[in-house]
Amino acid sequence: MIDKLRLYVEKLFEGAPKTRKAYELKEELLANLIDKYNDLIASGQNESEAYTVAIASIGDVDELIAGLKESNVFDANYMQKERKKSALLVSVAVMMYILSPIALIVSEESGEESVLSLLVMFVMVAIATGLLIYNGMTRPRYNKQDDTIVEEFKEWKSENTRQNQMKKSVISAFWSIVVAIYFIVSFGFGIWAYSWIIFIIGAAIKQVIVAYFDIKGSDK
Repeated sequence: MIDKLRLYVEKLFEGAPKTRKAYELKEELLANLIDKYNDLIASGQNESEAYTVAIASIGDVDELIAGLKESNVFDANYMQKERKKSALLVSVAVMMYILSPIALIVSEESGEESVLSLLVMFVMVAIATGLLIYNGMTRPRYNKQDDTIVEEFKEWKSENTRQNQMKKSVISAFWSIVVAIYFIVSFGFGIWAYSWIIFIIGAAIKQVIVAYFDIKGSDK
């Protein structure tokens, strides 16, 4: 009769999502059902009566299972919205990086050295960098639905993607600063023949940044 109870519970949860939460709920319900059945047997009822009363004591679990499904759908929808928000933030940041030197270039072409043009460039770079860092810091983490190898891989992949996103954000911000320094030095001191060395130094520092993130990632 215990097997019959187990089969009944299995059928109840056929439409439930295959998650750890659903599994634990099913096992808890089955354990309570078996305890109820054994208590009824101990009180003198026969197996058939005990089975019927125990099953009747369960009540309606449809709403409970529907709640598990809604939670699963909510998580998927939330992740989708966060991905769209992330794509928008990155797009805006990249656009600001591209447009940031325009004011300085126009100022130079017109023969007017303007502090305002430098300020505009730095403000745009600062905002773009802030957007990328915010995007990297607020990117949602993947929460395992259960302890399977597949779920562990999904969690690792999500964390790896988050780490790569943060690395890209820092490197993008770094190169923006390098470009800004290049323009300031070149326009300010007129040493165009030598200022390109800044990019060589920048490339070396960039490798240090990459190495830092690689070491940080390997420690996890």
